[in-house]
Amino acid sequence: AITDALSLTLGGRYEWWRAYNGFNFSLTPALSTVQPERRQSGFSPKATLVWNPADNWTARLSFGKAYRFPTVGELYQAITTGATITVPDPTLRAERALSSELAIERHNDSGLVRLSLFNEIVDDALISQSAPLVPGSTTLFNYVQNVPRTRARGVEAVIDQRNIIAGVDLSASVTYADAETRRNPVFPASIGQRLPSVPRWKGTAVLTWHPTEALSLRSE
Repeated sequence: AITDALSLTLGGRYEWWRAYNGFNFSLTPALSTVQPERRQSGFSPKATLVWNPADNWTARLSFGKAYRFPTVGELYQAITTGATITVPDPTLRAERALSSELAIERHNDSGLVRLSLFNEIVDDALISQSAPLVPGSTTLFNYVQNVPRTRARGVEAVIDQRNIIAGVDLSASVTYADAETRRNPVFPASIGQRLPSVPRWKGTAVLTWHPTEALSLRSE
């Protein structure tokens, strides 16, 4: 607690990641490759500042850093090109995300309504995109690569209310996200374009009806 209305929460997470005993094998086309052992670690700081300006109102400012290490499939996927098979990049780096969010919330005994603004910058994003397997080649293949930078920002509205009418609860959200590639020398045409993995609009809604204390019916 900083004051009666203001509080700060600090935290952190340290991760150790290791990929080992990687081996790719194929009879036709022929492939027998022992992959190098990989190790990486990272510290992710977190911070949240909460302000309660009045009863039932909360403003929250959050910041955090996070890592996502490549999966086995991303590291060791194999691509066949005619009579040749290869593993494009078993040295993929971890994604590094810097995220921030400002949320304003109104809550009462029945639930809450929240409006959030968010921004996330990801360096070395792990994304499947087109690129040549051999530098200088004009033949393109899709495989997971480290995209130097992506950015996503937007707004989200959430409502979670019990007994909006007798025995009926509602939980719903709608999110708008502007997500695009900011740096990508391997595939320059993607710069400024929307990330295909992030929908511009996303909505969810769950209605729960409690006809009796022992029974709940849900529709999503």
